[in-house]
Amino acid sequence: MTDAAPAAGGQAPAPNAQGQAQSPATKAWYEGHNFAPEDIGYIQNKGWDDPVKPIQAYKNLEKLQGVPAEYMIKIPKSLDDPAALAPIYDRLGRPASPDKYEVKIEGFEVDPKRMEIVRNAAHKAGLNPAQLQALAAADAQYMGEVMKAHEAEKAQRMEVELGALQREWGTHFEERAELGRRFVRNSLPSGIDKEATLSAIEEAIGTALTLKLFANAGEKTVREHNIPDSSGDRPFGYTREQAAADRKSLMDELKADPSRLANYNKGVGPDIDKMARLNKILSGA
Repeated sequence: MTDAAPAAGGQAPAPNAQGQAQSPATKAWYEGHNFAPEDIGYIQNKGWDDPVKPIQAYKNLEKLQGVPAEYMIKIPKSLDDPAALAPIYDRLGRPASPDKYEVKIEGFEVDPKRMEIVRNAAHKAGLNPAQLQALAAADAQYMGEVMKAHEAEKAQRMEVELGALQREWGTHFEERAELGRRFVRNSLPSGIDKEATLSAIEEAIGTALTLKLFANAGEKTVREHNIPDSSGDRPFGYTREQAAADRKSLMDELKADPSRLANYNKGVGPDIDKMARLNKILSGA
C-alpha cells in the first residue's frame, strides 16, 4: 500500500474525525449530495466539517429540551397579546367556549348569572376546567366561612339585645312580648303565613326590636280602651308604668280644661272613674 504524499513543509495531512489522514484535495462530506445551497451555507456556518457533528448536535438538543417537540410550547414575546396566548391556553386544556365549563360545588347553590360571568372571565384568562373548579371551590369555602361568622355574630348581637329588653321590661317581659305577637297576628291580612312573616321580620331587624316595635303598636292600638273598667281588672299587657304615664296625661288634660277640672273637683264625670282605676293599678290593689 502506497503512503500518502507528505504535505508541504514536510508535515503530514491533518486527520479527519476518525483519525485518518486525508488529502487536502478531499471533498467536503456534504458535497455530492442533494443539499440546497442554503443548507450547505448552514452547515458551513455551524462548522460541521464532519458528518458526525450534526448528529452529535441533534443528540445534545434532545437532551436539552428533555421532551418530544409536540410537548413544547413557545412563549410569546408579549404576555398581553391575547391572539398569541390563545393557542397556548388551548393546548393547556382551555375548553372551546365558556359554556363548556362544568363547575360543581357540593352544598352550595350556584347563581346562574354569577356563574356565567365567572365562566366568561375564566375563558378569557385561559383557565382549564380543573383550574376553574379549584378557584370556585376556594371561593365557596371562603363565602361559607364568612356566612357562618356573620350568623354567629348576628346571633350573639340578638342575644345581647334581647337580654337588655328583658331587663327593661322586667316581670312584664313575657306579657308584653305576647302583646306584640297578638298585634301582628291580628293586623296582618288573611291568606298569608303569619308565623312565617313574623319570623322573617325578626330575622331582618332582630327579635328584641321586633317585640318592642309590635308591643308598642299593640299598646297604642288598645291602650285607651284597655284602661281597666269598673271591675278594676288590669288589661293584658298593661303595666304600672303605663298607668303612671296615663295618670300624668289625664292630670295634664284636666289642668288644661277648666270645665273638666271643675267637674273632677266636684267628683262627677268619667275622669273620676278613670283616675280611680289608674290609681288602683298603681297601688297594686
